[in-house]
Amino acid sequence: MSGLIVLAFAGLLMQEVAPHPSTQAAYRAPVIRPFEPGRDFAREPAQGDADSELYRRPLEAPVAVEAYVRSYEYTPSDIEAAYEQGVTSAEIRADQAAGRLDGAWRLVDAAGRRLYDLVLSDPGVGAVEGGWRGPAGWGPATSDGATLTLEGVGAMTLERTGSGWRGQWTVGGETVPASLIRPN
Repeated sequence: MSGLIVLAFAGLLMQEVAPHPSTQAAYRAPVIRPFEPGRDFAREPAQGDADSELYRRPLEAPVAVEAYVRSYEYTPSDIEAAYEQGVTSAEIRADQAAGRLDGAWRLVDAAGRRLYDLVLSDPGVGAVEGGWRGPAGWGPATSDGATLTLEGVGAMTLERTGSGWRGQWTVGGETVPASLIRPN
């Protein structure tokens, strides 16, 4: 009988803590990728670019600054320019789709002292998820748009102000004014 009790107690001690469940969907490749040129892209040289050197020759002697007439680098090729444009366009679309809480934040008290650092993922619709770290450790953070909850620490009501948020930070029944600001 005592062996059964010991086994049950050992089983309780060996239990692992489950990870925080995420409500976000697993990553899927986008329908339209940032840069996928067509089959005939850049097959014929652009007008005016056919006779130029693609890469700079190695230096054989020191070059004075006055030797550069306009630019220090060669003009990017059509493929390089299209790739940069595709990446920039994808970044702009991702930023436009993100919600107002997306990114890095700092929770500060009324005197401006840092309480916690947060990183939040706001898809624009649905739940906001992320994480926090501070003197008490680290953990998951969630928001429904009206309240920000730092699991294991406290919660803050959210009211939009300019480029940040302000509200009431509640920890252990005590409520104090606080703000969410972007870190420098």
